Amino acid sequence: MASEDVKGIVLVSGGVTSHVAIIARSLKLPMIIAERSDLLKLPDGTPMLLDADIGSIYAAPSETIIQRFEIRNQAQKAEVRATRPILVQTKTRDGESVKLLANINLLSEIKLAKDLNVEGIGLYRTEFPFLVRSNLPSEEEQYLVYKRLCDEMRDREITIRTLDIGGKKLLPYLEGTKEANPELGLRSIRFSLHHREVFLQQLRAILRAGADTGKLKIVFPMISAIDEFRQARHAVEEAMVDLARKKLPFHPSPALGAMIELPAVLDIIHELAKEADFFSIGTNDLIQYLLAVDRTNERVAAYYQPYHPSVLRSLHRIIQAAVKADIEVTVCGEMGHEPEFIPFFIGAGLRIFSVDPHFLRSVQEKIINLSVSQATAYARALLAEPTLEGIQALLRSQKGRKIAD
Repeated sequence: MASEDVKGIVLVSGGVTSHVAIIARSLKLPMIIAERSDLLKLPDGTPMLLDADIGSIYAAPSETIIQRFEIRNQAQKAEVRATRPILVQTKTRDGESVKLLANINLLSEIKLAKDLNVEGIGLYRTEFPFLVRSNLPSEEEQYLVYKRLCDEMRDREITIRTLDIGGKKLLPYLEGTKEANPELGLRSIRFSLHHREVFLQQLRAILRAGADTGKLKIVFPMISAIDEFRQARHAVEEAMVDLARKKLPFHPSPALGAMIELPAVLDIIHELAKEADFFSIGTNDLIQYLLAVDRTNERVAAYYQPYHPSVLRSLHRIIQAAVKADIEVTVCGEMGHEPEFIPFFIGAGLRIFSVDPHFLRSVQEKIINLSVSQATAYARALLAEPTLEGIQALLRSQKGRKIAD
């Protein structure tokens, strides 16, 4: 991505879970979402100061304002340098082990993940190299990207998500990708199965890159049916046959998982758990589709409610189905790093979190101060409450308190 000269981003529409926001966070670029279309009318070259900590924008700031922020930034840098690394192992107060993994958008984040002693990559989003190009990357070009990831994290587990194209993430160089309702269109696994050769190229590149990786996992996004998962699994088998015929080295037995993001799978979740090797819960899209709320539309942002009883009960069903089937289940969406929901996930039976690297420390600190028994009681209370108001009251009652014996 050509980001060398970009110092910050201002969006006049969208949301914090939009893909522009995810990329900005990966690039460590400050970003502010402001419902101010008049900002687009500022003359080119107008100096801008963004305070992304509190969401303030200064157009043509005075020298006094600039000096004040320079002093603050120096203090923040000193604080970051003094921050300690996370513990190698994460355990609750009563000794329950929890695995912490990193979400990776860009290869530049690998070093930070390793420096933080992360146990592995819980989600590598593969679509970004596709989005910043003017044409499809070849199998060899993809292989080089995935190979670097696998080489850097060779002794740790790696989960690579296949293309999550569609919705707001369009490939302008592919004909017919614009749709009237893209969030309900040909996106994610539907796109891959429709463009089968693109899918097979990606799968071959992943399998080749992970040839020497101890624990390679491939997850398919937005699975809506068992049949769909089986089609994706057959594509992996076909890619293996192709590589064997060409006598190219590849990983012989990657774990194959399903991203749980669609309400359609909730009533077949136990059967799907028998097919998949693992589940990854994408909370961002799961909330969006459960509540029929466009998560990037500021006009309905108030309706995007992670604490909605249907969301919490759906998450509990997914986790319990995985526990019963004895397969791993990971949360890798935004809810996974939010302090008020970490005790809920622990109490609901989740033991693997995958979050963006800069959230790892705060997530670990929250977990090590938790008691599983009290977290379980807390989760039960949330699951028993049928109203938004009641759940909000429970969340407020625990804010700032340790859920510990």
